[in-house]
Amino acid sequence: MTKKGIYIIALSTLILNACTKALTTNQADSDIVVVESFLRPGEPISVNLSKMIPFIEEEYTGDKTVDTANVYINHKGKNYLLVSDPNTPGKYLSADSNLKAIIGDSYSLSFIYKGAEVTASTSIPSKPSNAVISSKTLYIETAIAGPGSAGNQTTVSCDNPDNAYHLVVIEYVEPVFAPINENLLEENFENFRKVSTEPVQSTSFDINTRQHLFFFGTYRIVIYKVNTEYVNLYENISQSTLSLSNPLTNIKNGQGIFTGISSDTLWLEVIKL
Repeated sequence: MTKKGIYIIALSTLILNACTKALTTNQADSDIVVVESFLRPGEPISVNLSKMIPFIEEEYTGDKTVDTANVYINHKGKNYLLVSDPNTPGKYLSADSNLKAIIGDSYSLSFIYKGAEVTASTSIPSKPSNAVISSKTLYIETAIAGPGSAGNQTTVSCDNPDNAYHLVVIEYVEPVFAPINENLLEENFENFRKVSTEPVQSTSFDINTRQHLFFFGTYRIVIYKVNTEYVNLYENISQSTLSLSNPLTNIKNGQGIFTGISSDTLWLEVIKL
């Protein structure tokens, strides 16, 4: 089963939609902070904070971001104070070049919100091992009236000696859409630009024109290794809207996720016959 539009970065949208809007009218829910942070090797460390919003009929018009917290990341016994991003409300960035996400290292998060200490911890998984794609080029017939044939596929695989969780994100990178299926409506094109597999303990993922490839052109194929806290939250939110009121989280005294991820990138060309 695939989840269209749910990919590693856009999981933040899934988290925020689920965790910031509680299935309740209890106004005290605004005292709950939602954390969103994915630590990636080679990328700056950042943390996004927002408020849990009560589920009400009227559109919430208050401030949803948390901009005044003193957010710390602890790495190897040293605390690093993050600074607010002046361009993005609720986003906190590392101001110290010595603070980096390093494979195999552990990190913890802490700050005070509404009088309670909010904490979380994670580690950075290793990069997917020996990631390969069985065919870098697929040749597809032009006018496919139906959803596409699963026979038009390639396979992404990697070693998985530690039985870790992986998912694959398939992103169409062309600026102009060239649909394989002539019946695909233009207003839906952007919805199919990025699709993802579910996180599973697998060594291979089939990518085909029925579920993942909707356009001719170039695709970025990213395979991610993710931690169990990511998988727990993903599965909990995906199973039922009833879980939105109390989703699984690795945030103490809060909601959301603080986790490490690693990835490798492959490329695919889908060419019109």
